[in-house]
Amino acid sequence: MLAIACTPSITYGAAKCSPVSYRQARSAMTSRLLAAGYSKPQVGFLMRNTDRMTSALRADKLNDKAKACGIDSARAYVLGCLDKQLFPLEANSSSPLDVTRQPQGFWGRKRLTERELLYIGHFHACLGAAQKFLFRG
Repeated sequence: MLAIACTPSITYGAAKCSPVSYRQARSAMTSRLLAAGYSKPQVGFLMRNTDRMTSALRADKLNDKAKACGIDSARAYVLGCLDKQLFPLEANSSSPLDVTRQPQGFWGRKRLTERELLYIGHFHACLGAAQKFLFRG
């Protein structure tokens, strides 16, 4: 999944400021997840962890290109990337997305549905792309 999220067409957008704020991107993502069949508890869990991890991105670590846009734009970029990656794949999924798996444990849970794992995998890919293209060090 990491290779998908780091394709040039997606990372090219990293040099541009996000057209929406993190708050707007978060609201849109919440709505898209609910419309895609994620339950309210699933969305709450995913967005809480998304907020926690994106808030750890620091403004003083932005690279020169990203500084002009600011940290809010960098955080919104993660959700914009996630939106582009998650929904085309999910729409074509033939897997029952509510089957529960017991992975090693992600984001403080030992049991996750496939739809949660799909989100988490793509989120980490987009977070990694943002860290590579918007931050230094």
